[in-house]
Amino acid sequence: MHIFTSFHLGEVEVSNLTILVLFFFSSFTFVAVGISSYKLYKSLISDDDK
Repeated sequence: MHIFTSFHLGEVEVSNLTILVLFFFSSFTFVAVGISSYKLYKSLISDDDK
């Protein structure tokens, strides 16, 4: 079994490792934006009178 198989996307051959790295970075970005948006929303609805 080859763990580093490649996918053919048209004329471009993309390795499995490349797809995994892209998936990691895109999911990390998605989680970071979600946390940032949650903190912004939480700060907008908080009732702190300072």
